[in-house]
Amino acid sequence: MSLSFKERLHNAIGVQEIERKKVYHAYVHAIAYEREEFDKIWFKGQNATWGHNFGRMVGFRQIYHNHTIDEESRAAVETFELGEVFPSYMGGDPRSIGASGVHALSELCIEMANDGKSGRCWAITAGVMMSALGNPPRPKPGEGPGPGGPGPKPAHKAEDYQHFGAASWEYYGADFIYHEGEWKYIHEHVVPVFAQPFDMENFGRDLYEKHEENPNYDTWRGVPCQVTDPGPLSNRYDVNEPVHHYIWECPKPYDTLDDENSYSPGHNEWI
Repeated sequence: MSLSFKERLHNAIGVQEIERKKVYHAYVHAIAYEREEFDKIWFKGQNATWGHNFGRMVGFRQIYHNHTIDEESRAAVETFELGEVFPSYMGGDPRSIGASGVHALSELCIEMANDGKSGRCWAITAGVMMSALGNPPRPKPGEGPGPGGPGPKPAHKAEDYQHFGAASWEYYGADFIYHEGEWKYIHEHVVPVFAQPFDMENFGRDLYEKHEENPNYDTWRGVPCQVTDPGPLSNRYDVNEPVHHYIWECPKPYDTLDDENSYSPGHNEWI
């Protein structure tokens, strides 16, 4: 398909705008400012989706509820608990006091649709989760305070809080649309491969040992939040099964966002 100079210029500017949105995402995610991300750079319609191996959130309302309302409530509870042990922590932004996820978005590849209405972005991330004072073990659902339930508040001590750091490897696929004169996220899909705390685990060796103990062991951990399409949508790395998913490669040239060219098949109507 031959594009005019104006169409090619529109797509070239779109590449720059999508890259800027990905950089903004990496920054606000690192400081746990989810609300700012979803308020500013996301399409707020019913076909917005956010997927992970545990399932797919469908519709902006579900995405926003999981990422902002639930997460900020949990962060507030943890900050009050932390403040009772370390009073100097009180007064800060609860969202940024807990663990931060820093994603180095490498191998970024962006492909623009020939119709100029969408762009697809693929990335590998060497992710790092870190916290100066890692949160102590959380109560089981229904037993603890705040989002966990109305039960008794655990009495934590200073020694319960330790430095925490973990490495992860993930693939990201994102679809963007040109909506009302601006490029917006409409789909994000994350395919985690592995994650391990620093100096505590060797995920490859540990998986072999777990399979020796239990031949039926698998890496599926269930669904931790509200999703419309429950997983598993992909499996983490395992000793007897590599990760299989359609987010292995950069997107190919395409004409328009549809179920054949999307990281969220079945959710590609937005006009």
